[in-house]
Amino acid sequence: MQGKVCVLALVVIFMCTASVAGSLSQIASGAPVYIGESNLDISRALNDCHIIAWWKNGTDTSALPAKNITLVNIITTSDTASEKIYHYNISPEIFTAYPGKWYCEDKKPSFVVFEVLEPNIDISVWDLDHNQDVTGKSVPVSTNITYRIDTNMFPAFKAINRPDINPTDSFFTVVLTNPLVEGIGNIYTGSASNSKTLILPFDNHPFITASPYYWKNGKDWNRTARNKVAEPLYPLGTYTFTLSQNLNNMMETYRSGNSTDTAGKITQTATVTFVQVDTPVATPVTAQPVMTTVPVTTPVVSKTATVTAIPTSLPVPKKTTYSPLPEWIALLGIVVAGLVVIQKRR
Repeated sequence: MQGKVCVLALVVIFMCTASVAGSLSQIASGAPVYIGESNLDISRALNDCHIIAWWKNGTDTSALPAKNITLVNIITTSDTASEKIYHYNISPEIFTAYPGKWYCEDKKPSFVVFEVLEPNIDISVWDLDHNQDVTGKSVPVSTNITYRIDTNMFPAFKAINRPDINPTDSFFTVVLTNPLVEGIGNIYTGSASNSKTLILPFDNHPFITASPYYWKNGKDWNRTARNKVAEPLYPLGTYTFTLSQNLNNMMETYRSGNSTDTAGKITQTATVTFVQVDTPVATPVTAQPVMTTVPVTTPVVSKTATVTAIPTSLPVPKKTTYSPLPEWIALLGIVVAGLVVIQKRR
């Protein structure tokens, strides 16, 4: 019995301390609404207006409107008509052809009841090291990346447009899967064996109040991290980010209308492939001798100057050899010598 009382007390305490969930269904006057939203409470936006109207140029409300819708009949007000404004649908069948501002037609001065927009969402993989989009590309596993969301739906998170909103009311969902198509719910800032490693929750329900929006902890995701038995926590390969939104049951609206054109409206994906970059081995470089070319200068020689060629090297002396005289010359020499001697004796 005492156990049941304790459990009941804990439940009561939890109910009292738990934050009260907000609502994205109630809109303020002039707020953006998106094609496909259902069960909107537009009572505050109408401010006792009964007929809303759309003008082609968006501002000239003095002319007849191109389209108007009677929400509540002024003469015969019924409970059904009054209930309608608390559960109003921004139907694609009606509003796709009339985007933009819708004004109150039956009250002056005229004012904007709401502004109809087509939902637009996009997700990309962002390289923080080089500040560039790397969606669908291969990058080194060490590259610091994050996901980036661009959307025109962030005004739905502002209290000026949706007064009852609560920060827990995110209608965006981001799912991250690894190359094995396994979901990643947490990211490691380092290996499990490192005492300084942090385990951070993946930002899968971003609360987007401005566009673009960046996953702030993306830079801390260490894809070289290993588990306690030194196995890689994040294998190389292709990782996929899948973004979806379901503002006021828009998914169901598009499904029921058999719409296949939901990419960029209801869902969008982005991929990135992490690869290992091998460190190049340094090749030894053999120093080559430096060849210096000395220009040859040709001297200018005047017409009267005598040019003497200077040999580039000294001549090698040659041995002199003598050939013997013919015999008759030798005999002649002896005869002449004898005659000279006889002459002297006389």
